[in-house]
Amino acid sequence: MLSNTSLQGRAYFTSAFLSRTRWKSVLLLLLSVSAQAANEQADTPLAYYRLDPLANKRILPHSSPKTLGEPGGKLTLAGCRDEYESTSFAVYARQDLKNLRLEIRNLRSVGHVIPRSSFDPYVVKCWYQAGRDVMFHDGVKRFVPELLLKDDDLVRVDSESETNSVRSVAEGGSTEYLPASGKDPKALEELRPIDAATLQPVTIPADTLKQFWLTLHIPKDAAAGKYTGSIRLSAKSMKSVDIPIDVTVYAFELAQPKMIYSIYYPGKLIDEQPMGTIAAHYKSEEQMRAELSDMVAHGVRYPNLWQAYSEELVPRALQLRKEAGMPNDRLFINMPAGAPHHSAGKIEGWRKLTCSFGYKDIYLYGEDEAHGNQLRIQKPSWENVQKAGGKMYASAWKEDPFEVMGSRLNVLVWSGGCQPEKAKRWHSVGSEIFSYSNPQVGVEEPLLYRYNYGLALWKADYDGAMPFAYQWAYGHIWNDFDSEKFRDHCFSYPTTNGIVGTIQWEGFREGVDDVRYITTLEQAIEKAGDTEIARTARRWLAGLKAEFPQQKVGWKSQPTPPKDLEEIRSRAVSLINQLMSQP
Repeated sequence: MLSNTSLQGRAYFTSAFLSRTRWKSVLLLLLSVSAQAANEQADTPLAYYRLDPLANKRILPHSSPKTLGEPGGKLTLAGCRDEYESTSFAVYARQDLKNLRLEIRNLRSVGHVIPRSSFDPYVVKCWYQAGRDVMFHDGVKRFVPELLLKDDDLVRVDSESETNSVRSVAEGGSTEYLPASGKDPKALEELRPIDAATLQPVTIPADTLKQFWLTLHIPKDAAAGKYTGSIRLSAKSMKSVDIPIDVTVYAFELAQPKMIYSIYYPGKLIDEQPMGTIAAHYKSEEQMRAELSDMVAHGVRYPNLWQAYSEELVPRALQLRKEAGMPNDRLFINMPAGAPHHSAGKIEGWRKLTCSFGYKDIYLYGEDEAHGNQLRIQKPSWENVQKAGGKMYASAWKEDPFEVMGSRLNVLVWSGGCQPEKAKRWHSVGSEIFSYSNPQVGVEEPLLYRYNYGLALWKADYDGAMPFAYQWAYGHIWNDFDSEKFRDHCFSYPTTNGIVGTIQWEGFREGVDDVRYITTLEQAIEKAGDTEIARTARRWLAGLKAEFPQQKVGWKSQPTPPKDLEEIRSRAVSLINQLMSQP
């Protein structure tokens, strides 16, 4: 007869044995399913890999798929109504894939649909550029992903000669490819680039990768909840591949950012060139309308105005801004105050010209990056502008104009890394501080723009951003190699009827959205009052703000941008939901 101890031991052994056996069976089943999925992937002429769209990791045609993690899986997106969110994936071709097509299906929830038209798909085009920094570039050719194209063949690259060419469409419809890597900007004088309206089939050579980019504009009337759908990849002589995709729509509304997002925008209308140009400056109404709408979609609602004083052209430009949905509480005009005896009259003239659009605060621009005597001689003009009811904004980097100007400067656009003490100083006289050149526009690193023009601004108590520039060229804007010192500064590239976007521009948008989520959380905390969850949220925000608020002046000497921005976003969402669910 067995003792109680023996029975307990046998019971323990039996339970443990069954437990281990059960786990072993589960593990074998999971390995079997994984192997089956891997075999199914291996049987297809392609494999797809999920990507972090805003990482600074370059996905090039000959990148090793082994560096991208496991193939397959589900794409996931989350956001608020009327928000833009992006995801990305790469297709690896095991054999030549000709005319690969991408078909997005409607996403469905219980009783609700996000239509496939809410997605905007692109291919990410890699091409040759003249360096990393856009200022005083090193001239070393770099092959980088940058352009978001509907037609992959708009830009061609020759890997042997390391050159680019851009397709030009004549008014009669004929096409030719023009060289876009030489030192002569005149080579592109006749360029008329036109991208396709929809994503075109893509050819992917064997043993290469092609990155795809999806931007979702969540409908304004979308019901909160989780939506599921798929993306189908298909081509002749291959079995189609479906990529599952999930979208979560949050129940709360996303606030506008507490900061002002502006940008240097040199685009202007001109009667002599009503069809516009392929350049940063002279635009047709069609081009300007597309560019202003693009800015609003990326969170930039206050671009400065470069339109010269004109009773005809200024109202036309302001009407386009109104149609794009830009606010009218302030207008930054890229025009200096001028001589003291003219400065008050300039404000009065601009106020008359803009009054029918309801603009409240009119800002004139100080001499660009003035310092020393060039700064000091502007003092009487700035004073007269303010006496006439106007305001002043100006950029600076060599000399902080605080001691010279103080409250005579309403908005300082300060170059370089964010400096909390500088913000505190300018706030002490009732002025604001914006950031620019952190870095200038054009570096093909989306995570850099997301952080430096997003949470970094918030941590340093900055009031806004005004990077340089939406578009700016030192030769021809589609050629990065025709200037010995500077690379072109582009968040987008002009076409005859619109724009071609970039991955760095998408990173900037996510930075704006990071600030919008923080702003939404701060508003929810204030509304909640002194509750336990509000106190928890305040402590979390205080801790987040204390993490590295001071940046080094030069962006290249700053630490790598944080990689936990999505985790920060998720934490903010969780706290907002908890605060808003309180009775």
